[in-house]
Amino acid sequence: MRNIPITLTLPESLVKDLHLYISRRGISKFIAGVVQKELETEKQKLAREFREASKDKERNDEIELWDTLSGEGIDDSNAY
Repeated sequence: MRNIPITLTLPESLVKDLHLYISRRGISKFIAGVVQKELETEKQKLAREFREASKDKERNDEIELWDTLSGEGIDDSNAY
């Protein structure tokens, strides 16, 4: 996998701790691992929320109503 350099702005105290506990050459790998873990957590959370929302009958009925109304009253024959 190709690495892409980016610029991050972090609080000074965090950068000092990174340099204290992580080798200078290992910081990018460490940050990539932390970000990957947090992204996976967010993906799982979002998937769980979508599953829960799809079970909400009132919400789904409202979406269905709006879907039947979309485009109502639009005359496609008019060319502007």
